[in-house]
Amino acid sequence: MTNDIHQETAFIYCRVSTENQDTSRQVRDLEEFAIKNNLNVLRVYEETISGTKSINARRSMLKEVAKLKPKYFIIGDYGRFSRNVKTALQMKDALHELDVCVWSMQTNLKSLNEDGSPSPTANMIFTNLLSVYEFENEQRRAHIKSGLANAKAKGIVLGRPYGSIKTNRLTLYKKTVGAIQEQEELKQQGKKHLSIRKLAVYTGKHKSLIQSLKAEMVETGLIQSSKMRVV
Repeated sequence: MTNDIHQETAFIYCRVSTENQDTSRQVRDLEEFAIKNNLNVLRVYEETISGTKSINARRSMLKEVAKLKPKYFIIGDYGRFSRNVKTALQMKDALHELDVCVWSMQTNLKSLNEDGSPSPTANMIFTNLLSVYEFENEQRRAHIKSGLANAKAKGIVLGRPYGSIKTNRLTLYKKTVGAIQEQEELKQQGKKHLSIRKLAVYTGKHKSLIQSLKAEMVETGLIQSSKMRVV
């Protein structure tokens, strides 16, 4: 980024739904978008969370925005922002209360006009596109439920094989497992390390998941047994 004093500030937001996905393409595209529009990026915020989660699951991100006070909150598309209309509107309103404008690379529309008033055009497209995303999610759920019911009716045994749950969970959350291993190594070396609560904030996971993963890692020999203090 250049040091042009006339640069506006921006907060880049990237989201994926599972640990097996990554945000590298989103980050690259949005950083290029920021350069093209002469924006000074204050933070690139990467999150692994379902797009259907409520606004309560987004509080950490909103706190970061409030702390940095950027002019723009940049997203690749509205589906990355959220896939639930109610949550998306609540998040947008929360950002507007902070005088932060949502700028979508997908439509190149800004949620606020230059005078700070909401943009009717951007709001209409925002709501319509999110309604489509939410509809797609509901259709997907319906198809999955129908498929499971059909399989059950045919006598097919559903679910994971016995004894595979722990292995699958450690594979599913491999990035989080890696973060736990890193902190445990620091702890064993007597160096400064993150507590469960801070590690939960860092990884975007609930502290109960961190605790259960750590217990499974001890059982499978990935880490040594030790108490991880919640502070």
